[in-house]
Amino acid sequence: MMYHYDLHIHSVLSPCADCLMTPNNILNMAMLKGLDIISITDHNSLKQLPVIYELAKSYDFLLIPGVEVTLKTNEHLLIYFKTIEDAMKFDEVLDKYRPLVINSNGLASLTDIEDFVTETYPFISSEPLTLDYLMLLDELKLFDCRIILAHVDRPNSTIINRLNQYKFNGIELTSCDELFITHYGLSRYLIFYNSDAHDILQISEAKKHNTIELESLSIDAFFRYLQNE
Repeated sequence: MMYHYDLHIHSVLSPCADCLMTPNNILNMAMLKGLDIISITDHNSLKQLPVIYELAKSYDFLLIPGVEVTLKTNEHLLIYFKTIEDAMKFDEVLDKYRPLVINSNGLASLTDIEDFVTETYPFISSEPLTLDYLMLLDELKLFDCRIILAHVDRPNSTIINRLNQYKFNGIELTSCDELFITHYGLSRYLIFYNSDAHDILQISEAKKHNTIELESLSIDAFFRYLQNE
C-alpha cells in the first residue's frame, strides 16, 4: 500500500515554532491534508510526545515517535523510535547533554490534551547538544531506532560531503532537485521529503513525492522499510 507522510513537524515545544503548532492543531491539519504517517520531531526534546501520543489514538494515521537532534558540530538528525517508552527513555538521555541556556522569551511550551499550556519550557531546546556523532551512536545502542539525516541539501549543511562517514537509514531533502540528487549520488539512499513545518500551513499535503510503499500502516512495517544501512 502507498502512504503519504510528513516525518518532520515541530510543535510549540520548539522555540522557533508558531504558537498555533499545538498538538490538536497539528493532528487536525495532518488529517485535513490527507497524511497517513506523521512524526512530530521537536528540537532535542520529546517531552510533548505523551500528550501527542494520547491524542493520536483518535486518528487513523500512524504516529512515529521522533525527535530532531542537533549535534555539537551542528549536524541535524531525525531519530525515530518504535515505542513511546523508548522515546521517553531517550529524552532522559538528551537531558544529560543539554546546554542550560535559559529561554527568556517564553516561547517554548508544553500543553495538555486540550492545548492549554501547562508549563513553559525553561531552556532553548534548539541549542546544539554537547554530544557528537559517535557519542550519539553509543547512546542509541540500547534502542530500536532509525536515523534520517535532516535537510542535507540546505546551503549551510555540513554533512553532504561526508555521507560515507555516517551510519543512517535515509536522508531528507527539502526539494525534488534531480540535479542535486545526481551530483551527489543520492539515489542510492532512501530519500524523504518532509516539511520541517514550524507553521501550521507548512505541514505537507498528500502528494506523489511524499509517498512510501509499506506492507501495512504499522510501526513494524515502517521500521522494515528503513532497514539499517
